[in-house]
Amino acid sequence: MAKKQDDLRTILIKAKFYRTFALVFITLGIFIFCFLYISNIEGRLFDALRDPFTITVFLVPFIPAAFLSWMADRLEQKYHTLSQKK
Repeated sequence: MAKKQDDLRTILIKAKFYRTFALVFITLGIFIFCFLYISNIEGRLFDALRDPFTITVFLVPFIPAAFLSWMADRLEQKYHTLSQKK
């Protein structure tokens, strides 16, 4: 029983850790996005949206946040299923 409680606690701590770092990466992604937008676009938004490379460059800073959020969601689901089996 104590082993199961430790496993549940570890899963929950990992999920919170991943969620926290996902928020950090989202914040950093927003700053990087703003920097890239100001330095490259400068008001030519529709011209920039026609170029697929520009869209890709703007989405890249958010990939780590999306991945960590996905991992946190998987761990939270695992936590809820294991805690209900208890």
